[in-house]
Amino acid sequence: MRIATLPAFAAAAVLILLLAPPLATAQTRTKIATPEQLWNKIQSASAADLKYAKALADAVGSPGAKLRSACYGAWITTIEQAQGAGLKDASGNPLVQPEPHVFSSFEQLAEVAETLQPAGPLMVACAPAWTALKLTATQFFTMAVTGVVGLSALGIALP
Repeated sequence: MRIATLPAFAAAAVLILLLAPPLATAQTRTKIATPEQLWNKIQSASAADLKYAKALADAVGSPGAKLRSACYGAWITTIEQAQGAGLKDASGNPLVQPEPHVFSSFEQLAEVAETLQPAGPLMVACAPAWTALKLTATQFFTMAVTGVVGLSALGIALP
């Protein structure tokens, strides 16, 4: 009986050895974010924090800081647009989103779609910043909003 189970065991062992590397590799692959996931990361940022970061970058004025400042500025504009900040009627009175808001929700969704396009204002403004850091858009926005950034994550290595 033991001899009969040995080939089955050996076959199972070979199967495990053959499948283990692809399974391990599949678990370590980075998932591509959907537009909705990317948008949630972008709009979860604090406009006040972005304004402060932009002021810091503007104060430094280095080439890299100028790239980041342009990105922060576009990001601030994007968040404020999504929140309807600063909208006024013809008389200069602040507007509040009405109920129901079918058309205004459609317009907000269209603006998000434009923003997330490769030629959209946020993507165009931030592409030089994430490219300089050797990151993808998803990596850049995820790292920025989660605060999981260290010098090594930004490509800084000490000799």
